[in-house]
Amino acid sequence: MKRRVIVLLLCALALTGCGRKEDADVQMNETEPTTAVQVTLAPTDIPAPTATPVPTPAPTPTPAPTPTPLFVPKEEGSNDLIINRDLYDSFIQTEFALPENPIVLIYHTHAEEAYRQTRGYTYEETGKDTYKTLDQTKSVVALGKLLKQALEERGFTVIHDTTDVEPPEIRSAYSRSLEVMEKHPEAVIYIDLHRNTANVKAKRDDVVMLNEQRCARLFFVVGTGVGAYEGEYDTHHDWQKNYALAKAVTLRLRQIDPAFALDIRLKVGRYNQHVSPYCMLIELGHNANTFEDAQNTVPYLADALAATLILPE
Repeated sequence: MKRRVIVLLLCALALTGCGRKEDADVQMNETEPTTAVQVTLAPTDIPAPTATPVPTPAPTPTPAPTPTPLFVPKEEGSNDLIINRDLYDSFIQTEFALPENPIVLIYHTHAEEAYRQTRGYTYEETGKDTYKTLDQTKSVVALGKLLKQALEERGFTVIHDTTDVEPPEIRSAYSRSLEVMEKHPEAVIYIDLHRNTANVKAKRDDVVMLNEQRCARLFFVVGTGVGAYEGEYDTHHDWQKNYALAKAVTLRLRQIDPAFALDIRLKVGRYNQHVSPYCMLIELGHNANTFEDAQNTVPYLADALAATLILPE
């Protein structure tokens, strides 16, 4: 019996040892570090993000300034022009030195123009109420003769051409008065003397009183030469020089009396003023004035011209 109990105890001990060994194997497996497998990945070329180009804004062009016109029509369809005020103010010259031997030519594109008839001043008209005559002792030609004398007294050498270029058709008179000018190539200063047209009843007393005399008022006409239609003139001219001269004489007359000279009349025509920078078209009085009114103005006009056009010493 004892021997059997010992055998059983030995078997129990053997079983206990086997369990511990298995537990130890398990613990070793749990605690033994596991070697990790290192996998090296090849780098992937990731393209850099493409930057969206920012468009460079185009420079804003500076708008070209709109040129200021030298003149504009007085009204739609009119041949009369209004000069730019800044341009007008820029004409400040008051004296114009003349070259050697400056000869003045006085002529008349409308030589038949005359004045209001009075008891002591009558003539035969070329047509009813035309205020025109072929009698050059009564027309504007007679005033041209007086102006010639007055300028000669002030030291000028003057030619007075009395050719009547109105016939055969008045609308083409300027082409024939150009021929008159070309007949005198020695001339430097050109004065085309006219008489303006007015409402006789309304303008009978359109005068200034100077030294107790009725004096007809006057004004200058300056042609720009732009023409009433494109291509009307084959050559253009520096009309601004003629305008500057007309302004200088106008202001001298206004120093005598502010109402003596009317504003310069600027027009699209040329009036043969392309010939010289010393071209003047003068409207001396009108048909509501008497011949005596116009005659009384002549010495003042001659003084203003002599003070503006400086003769060489």
